[in-house]
Amino acid sequence: MGDVRDATEAAIKAADHLTDMDKGAIEALRSLADKIDAWDQIVDWANDDAAGAEGKRPTVPANDNVSIPTYLKFCESLGLTPAGRSKAAIEAKGKEVGGGTLHKLRRDHGKSA
Repeated sequence: MGDVRDATEAAIKAADHLTDMDKGAIEALRSLADKIDAWDQIVDWANDDAAGAEGKRPTVPANDNVSIPTYLKFCESLGLTPAGRSKAAIEAKGKEVGGGTLHKLRRDHGKSA
């Protein structure tokens, strides 16, 4: 495994809030981590192939400017970043007190929900 995959596995292991419902997103996150870790090797192989292709147009992969932002969005949605954990805590707090804003207004003014 690479650095990003190792860090991803450590974060998943430390996250006690993840459930079976998160398995698909976790596997997608792992796949992105592997792709990020392997990117430099993929480019090296492509450059080697291009160097050996005399007289042919070399095929070198374009810069990957999507995998890392996508990886970070997955991390946030799974509560594996500070922002993701803050959002999850706010949502959990809202559920503990009995619902949304309308419910709170009704409760505070003595009306039943």
